[in-house]
Amino acid sequence: MKLNLIKQTVAIYVGTGTSHSWTWFADIFEKSEFYRLLFLDEADIEDNALSNCNIFFISGGDTFAIAAGLGQKGAAEIERFVKNGGLYIGSCAGAYLPLKASIPPLNHFNFIHAPISNLTKLLPTPLRKPEKFCTEYGCKYVFHPVREEVVLVMNRLSGQAHITAPLYGGPGMLPSKDIDILATYNGFTAKTEFLVDKATATATLVGKAAVVKKNHGLGSFYLSGPHLEHPDFFDANSFLFDIISNWPSPVQHEFFEDQPDPFCTKADYRRFMSTVSNARIIALSLERSSYQWQIGKKVYDPEKIRVFLETIWPRAKTLDQCSGYNRITAEEIIKLNMSMENVLKTLHQLKSPQQQADDAVETAAVLFQTLRKITAGFLKGYFRYKRNCFTDEQRRKQCTQTNSILKRQRCSIPSL
Repeated sequence: MKLNLIKQTVAIYVGTGTSHSWTWFADIFEKSEFYRLLFLDEADIEDNALSNCNIFFISGGDTFAIAAGLGQKGAAEIERFVKNGGLYIGSCAGAYLPLKASIPPLNHFNFIHAPISNLTKLLPTPLRKPEKFCTEYGCKYVFHPVREEVVLVMNRLSGQAHITAPLYGGPGMLPSKDIDILATYNGFTAKTEFLVDKATATATLVGKAAVVKKNHGLGSFYLSGPHLEHPDFFDANSFLFDIISNWPSPVQHEFFEDQPDPFCTKADYRRFMSTVSNARIIALSLERSSYQWQIGKKVYDPEKIRVFLETIWPRAKTLDQCSGYNRITAEEIIKLNMSMENVLKTLHQLKSPQQQADDAVETAAVLFQTLRKITAGFLKGYFRYKRNCFTDEQRRKQCTQTNSILKRQRCSIPSL
């Protein structure tokens, strides 16, 4: 599926509180041969970076941490962006973020009134994965009745009456005058993982809104409980692309940037690749452990480490094979190499039994923050190369090669 957004620029939030799921946007846009992507953190948004894009995505993670990272200034920038004609699309944590809330720091983002169906004072008994089952919300709890695949029934924008998409903690939303419901939860599949009994899960989700829209000024908010951006769900991706392809943005951005200079050297780039390769090996050994780290309100598993590294690795090989690393600046590669050396050091620390007994959570928090920054920094250079170095035919061939590598690498890694 080729995505044709004339002079549109898409921004993906990669800042505090985000999990690895934002990398899925990079995957599906690359498969669609769309390369005008910005990767923004909270500092970029505070610095008015949203004025350079038409569409802004926030995916999964810790909603409280995302809200705290963005803060009141970030909330104001997001509202200004949408009012001026921008399209905000939030999935999972990004869907919770703009909903009306009274608890700080979420109370800065009171843009949409849509009560959630998975909020309760009396928690049901979890059948499995209690660490991923619920989050405290004042004197109540947000709980997650199922994980993995759910069935959605579409109201519009899709040629399919029903589609499947993965759910990893996103909300079910109740009707209100504030929203237009685009899709509802319709049921489950053989791949659904029930965290509570099926009757409770059905009562909590089925018939509730899964994807909603609210117009705000000249722009709109779209919120999705499931991850429509997951690259293994083609129909869900198509539904998401229908939304953005039909977006009549009043502002068109001509994406351009200067040729980076001075270039990264081959030696410096090979050093980066070597460190990434070593980190992948150590991360794989951590996956064989039973370690988990609760960072903020979210539990992180060792598998998440390698997802970031596998986002980089096949693309790094692509740049190496065709000397595309010359689209990475000398300054960028210095930062990437320093950060990857720190990742290696941190991974060795996390393997230490003494570290696990002491301050492993703090160490893991620093690791995931560093991995997010490295991945975003590398993808900035990678998509610069994809935009500028090829004819359309060469891009198609290279995209096919890269995506086939991505698929093979990801098949053994849990999604979330």
